Amino acid sequence: MGTFSVAVLLAVLWKVILPVFLIIALGYLLERWLSLDVRPISRVILYALGPCLVFSSTATSAVSGADLWKIASFVLLTTLAMGLFSWVVARALRFSQAMESAFLLTTLFINAGNYGLSVNLFAFGQAGLERAAIFFTVSALLTSSVGVYLASRGQSRGSDALRNVFKVPIIYGALAGFFVNLAAITVPEPVAKAVDLVGGASVPLMLLLVGVQLARTSLAGELKVMGLATFVRLVVAPAVALVLAAWLGLTGVTRQACVTEASMPTAVMTTILATEFEAEPQFVAGVVFISTLASVVTLTLLLALIM
Repeated sequence: MGTFSVAVLLAVLWKVILPVFLIIALGYLLERWLSLDVRPISRVILYALGPCLVFSSTATSAVSGADLWKIASFVLLTTLAMGLFSWVVARALRFSQAMESAFLLTTLFINAGNYGLSVNLFAFGQAGLERAAIFFTVSALLTSSVGVYLASRGQSRGSDALRNVFKVPIIYGALAGFFVNLAAITVPEPVAKAVDLVGGASVPLMLLLVGVQLARTSLAGELKVMGLATFVRLVVAPAVALVLAAWLGLTGVTRQACVTEASMPTAVMTTILATEFEAEPQFVAGVVFISTLASVVTLTLLLALIM
């Protein structure tokens, strides 16, 4: 268990958080200088790089079966708990269906990939990265199913929203990776190298994309609701994660990686989904902006506590 000494906080900020934000800052500057067209980039990540990343992460993971199921259970339970909490908040505030969907997107789905994998690698080494990859894979499955449904239901009928779930290939990459791992199948070397190269490009590109999105995000309108979503994501979620980790008996690096991942800011993927399906993309992008910047403080404090 860590302490909140100034030295510990500064070490976490310097070694773990700052490298991630340097890449984000580069993306911000690129957008300011070049005015990039973000949709083709986001679609390349959504339809090519992301699936390769989750496939390579799951196909080669050395995490034990017991830890794998604990991590999967933790992801499902935290998402369910946060979903119920966020749904109650949304109904209490009488959001429209489109805003309710956007609010749930921003509070449920986290930057477990481009941000979380990097933070866990820098904080907990390869063991942390392997566990974070399992968390990310399960989270990606939820984002690619429940997330797509929520994003598209504001503009689509229920049946159309369900069909959209099966148009996002990350879920197929994850399922294929799990099958290869559990069946002990050896992927041909040329295929494995190609998939690893493509998947490896997704982490820095996603971080650059976060910076691009931050540079073009306007905080005009719904600022209070953006702040509320950020509070739920960065304060309520870590508290829920700590309680559930204790309840599930998570220990060591598994506990550290899971709690850290569950405390990440809103996923940039939610902006991609909101843009793709026109689910209040400006609001979602605003929450990504605020929660990403605020996470410098919240994640530094959390890591100092659990490291």
